[in-house]
Amino acid sequence: MENHRSWQLPAAKHGISSVLCIVSDVEHGSHLPGNPVARLQALLAGQQTPAVLESLFPEVRSLAYLSAGGRSPQRADWLAARVLVFALQHLELASHELALMDAVNLRLQQLSRKLALDCPLLRSFALFCGARPWRTHGHGEQLLSVTASPVAQSLALRRQLGAHLARVQQALAKLA
Repeated sequence: MENHRSWQLPAAKHGISSVLCIVSDVEHGSHLPGNPVARLQALLAGQQTPAVLESLFPEVRSLAYLSAGGRSPQRADWLAARVLVFALQHLELASHELALMDAVNLRLQQLSRKLALDCPLLRSFALFCGARPWRTHGHGEQLLSVTASPVAQSLALRRQLGAHLARVQQALAKLA
């Protein structure tokens, strides 16, 4: 287990690292009626860490379904896809989700074999109390400054992860 505060300290050999809030709008919100913009605004009110929209990273959905192997993706499939797409090293998990660490690492190993890509395993996790069904908090090497809009934040991160996302897309294309 790792303390959340240590995630914001400089990582040895890798420069500055940061916490990222991924809004799981594909996994949780694509099938719900109502005003998704209002839900998003309420969700991000007071958010201090950079927030990105999963829907602007279609690789997450593709990898979650690939990880699921023909069944409906489960939480571990979605988390493994996010870890791979956003190059995360750590996750924040709810106390009732402890068993997911092993499941996510297993899914990452499976994706690594299927895609013939190096998919590093999660190094650690931090616990939080309560539920965050619409958010995944993780830690990666990317250094982000917080922008006013999650759309702008997402587009900036896509540019920053461009080479990594190109490798993921090439690996997915080989499977098609």
